Amino acid sequence: MKYIKKKLINNKEYYYFEFPLRINDNKYVYTKYLGQYFPSDLKLTLNKYFTDIGKFVSDKITSNSKKYFPPNSVEKIENARFKYHMINHELFKKDLDLFRTLFYILFVLNSNRSEGSKVTRHNIEEVIKRKVTPKTIIEKEIINSMNAINFAFSKNMNWNQKSIKTIHSKLFWNIHPEIAGKYKIVDVVVSNSPTSNWKDVSKEIEALLDWFNENKNKIYAPILALEFHWKFEAIHPFEDGNGRVGRILLNAFLIEKGYAPVVYFTENHLSYCNAIEKARSGKKIPLAKHFVESVVKTENAIEKYKNEEVVKGGSSRIGKWELQKGSIRMG
Repeated sequence: MKYIKKKLINNKEYYYFEFPLRINDNKYVYTKYLGQYFPSDLKLTLNKYFTDIGKFVSDKITSNSKKYFPPNSVEKIENARFKYHMINHELFKKDLDLFRTLFYILFVLNSNRSEGSKVTRHNIEEVIKRKVTPKTIIEKEIINSMNAINFAFSKNMNWNQKSIKTIHSKLFWNIHPEIAGKYKIVDVVVSNSPTSNWKDVSKEIEALLDWFNENKNKIYAPILALEFHWKFEAIHPFEDGNGRVGRILLNAFLIEKGYAPVVYFTENHLSYCNAIEKARSGKKIPLAKHFVESVVKTENAIEKYKNEEVVKGGSSRIGKWELQKGSIRMG
């Protein structure tokens, strides 16, 4: 069983919980003795251990990384990270499947509505639980978004221009085929701020990717994700869909590094956009603060959504959704 180790001492079996950690280039192994038998409440035991690990890791994060975020924020990020690690344990398979489904619904809903879409939660639920051939723009948006996320969260994703264009193409191929997977050929102004000249996009994205790939294992992952995110949005490489592509990329990196994915909620879209604008002028705290708030809000929203569904239709309602084969993937 994952993270559970068995040792034979004097012909007796003993069990331990072991979780390897790498923090600031130092290796640690978080170890707890379980005894000669598995605890009857192993799920509760694991929950306590992973909570402890989150606290342990947050204490070890360098002060420079902590300064990037508001006070006590790193602990919230690491707590969400290790709760996500926990549900990746085989004992929590149903919890992980449910988390994935509800995250996809909330992400697609909020990311698209933030860009003016009229998609509803009911629309997405209907597409997820039954196989549909997309006919309406809304259905195309939903399926395209899920396909783009699936690609970004898969092993086929590489941090290069081809993969970024592939994500964009999957979002727009049957909605706006004339721009799908193609960099902008006109200059775009966002919130009264100019973005990169269209002729410089390829060169600037390549430079951003070079910087990102060079620092993937050097900079604290949430900081690198946010720095990449606002710089990508400042370049604004596509004529449309930059926000959606950017938020998918941010989550692809968080997932890759073992962090919980995050939803940026529509009702907070203005503060999200303002935070990106401030980051462009060198003021990073608003974007860092918005990220931490969104991490906590995502966790709470998924838990609330899960409880609402149970109340509506009993504990098996979501479990009976017949997900399209391969439609939900994460990591």
